[in-house]
Amino acid sequence: MTAPAAWSADKSGLLRTARDAAEQIKRWWTLFNDPELNRLVDRAVAQNLDVKAASLRVEEARAALGYVRAGYFPSVTASAGASRQRLSTNDKFPPFGGVYNTFQAGFDTSWEIDVFGQTRREVEASKASIQQQEEQRHATLVTLLGDVGTDYAALRSAQARLGIAERNLAVEQQVLDLTRERNVQGLSSELDVAEAESQLHTLESVIPDFQAEIAQREFAIAELLGDQPDALHDELSQGAGILVPPPRLPAEIASAVIRNRPDIRAAERQLASATATIGIATADYFPKFSINPSLDVNAGWLHRMLDVGALAWAIPVNVQVPIFDSGKIAAEVSLAKTYAASELIAYQKAVLTAFREVETAIAACQAADAKDASLKQAIAANQVALDRATDLYRNGIGDFITVLTNERSLYAAEDARAESALAKAQQTIALYKALGSGWETLPDGIPRTSAALQ
Repeated sequence: MTAPAAWSADKSGLLRTARDAAEQIKRWWTLFNDPELNRLVDRAVAQNLDVKAASLRVEEARAALGYVRAGYFPSVTASAGASRQRLSTNDKFPPFGGVYNTFQAGFDTSWEIDVFGQTRREVEASKASIQQQEEQRHATLVTLLGDVGTDYAALRSAQARLGIAERNLAVEQQVLDLTRERNVQGLSSELDVAEAESQLHTLESVIPDFQAEIAQREFAIAELLGDQPDALHDELSQGAGILVPPPRLPAEIASAVIRNRPDIRAAERQLASATATIGIATADYFPKFSINPSLDVNAGWLHRMLDVGALAWAIPVNVQVPIFDSGKIAAEVSLAKTYAASELIAYQKAVLTAFREVETAIAACQAADAKDASLKQAIAANQVALDRATDLYRNGIGDFITVLTNERSLYAAEDARAESALAKAQQTIALYKALGSGWETLPDGIPRTSAALQ
């Protein structure tokens, strides 16, 4: 697959491909400079149940490789038996009845010689399957890191928005108290009081939503860490501010994404396994050679088992040649080739999807930057307007509607900027998830490469 030379969505120079960018993005969550997030990530990687399940699937694939590798070697079985029987005395032929003992022991061997490489191709396919499962585990880690970061960013955003609402609620209470005082003095109307109360209760109504969002995000993070839903409440109840990514984000070139994204690597290994399957099916066109030697000892008395005369052996060599199968082998080869072709398309689609996800995340990050800058200016202007409108109203010069309008505008701008900051943090996380970063920093308990492939 051809990779673009540069990310076309990066119009504002958001990305920087510094020499140390590759190392920085391996632990991209540290770019937010939030120690709590760092601790949560470390615990999630060590404790997450999906990661543990993915590790077990790797072990399953390794066990399957051992089973396939056994085809290289002969299988030997041992048997032994003893019987005691009485023959009918009415038998017309000797020995005319009687009781007899029979003792038997032997070894049977079966070995199919891998002349045309069918077993080798089966081992090749099995190794590719192990590598695919390892990459699937890496992909699970990438998803986990993104989920922890996304939920944590949403938690901190909900806490920040709750704080904004509570601060504005306090201001609204002050405005209501002022309005009631002025009404007593005959300087404002009952309508002004009613409108102030309406504004206060409207703002109160959003607080439960933020509280519910905070609880839901705490539960989600606890699940990602393999804990009970309320296990992190005390730890996360103290707000730490919205996650703020750096102004310029370290990133890699597009060709590095192909090498690094676990889902692409898994698709490539799946393609390799499918290609090996063609060789497995093709080997059925050729003869199969097998050796089945056997060694047996038979005697009527136990102490005669060691006599040379009790020994019997055979070394048969078998050749099985396909002559006519009504096109079964050809159909199996065609099926394997079609399967490999579909896996090639799946690989190509995985690469294109990766490029699209990176470009989308870059564009979203830039949009969030621009929106954040505008909202910052809007907040400053709204604060000035509210301060002046409040002063005028307090001095009996301005009208109350102007105060309420500016209050609403300021609160809406502050809340929108908190949402924009969340979008910026989450799109930054989405960018590093799209780059396939983070799985490289695996803990010691999760090996990067299967020892079975060494």
